[in-house]
Amino acid sequence: MFKKLLLLLCFSLIIISCKKDCYTAPEKVVFEFVNSAGENLIQNGSLTTYSIMRKTGQDSYTSVELTQTDDHKVILKKVGSFSGTQEYRFTAAPNIFFFSIKSSHVTTDCDGYQIDDINFETVSATKENGYYKILLD
Repeated sequence: MFKKLLLLLCFSLIIISCKKDCYTAPEKVVFEFVNSAGENLIQNGSLTTYSIMRKTGQDSYTSVELTQTDDHKVILKKVGSFSGTQEYRFTAAPNIFFFSIKSSHVTTDCDGYQIDDINFETVSATKENGYYKILLD
């Protein structure tokens, strides 16, 4: 009897742990900053210092980890892992713009999140193949 109970308990733990091991990360958020001529501002040296901050309260923000790619784009790390809408602020003097990311739980058997929409305010942004092209002038 004890062996059957122990076997049932082990089988239950295996089934439960399999679901927790399955996680779907949200897609990467990648930005390319360009001028009106279409030139990449990081590549041509016009954009050297910039930051993206996540709004955490009424007037408080926390820094978002950024990674620059070999083709002079910027990956926003650890964004989109939530359900709801999160607000962000981009700053690179004299440019400041705000954007929001709307995410939700995935609808598969795995845990995880998906990015539903990214909305930009006061800046022109177009979705390209896997990244957003943002016009800064």
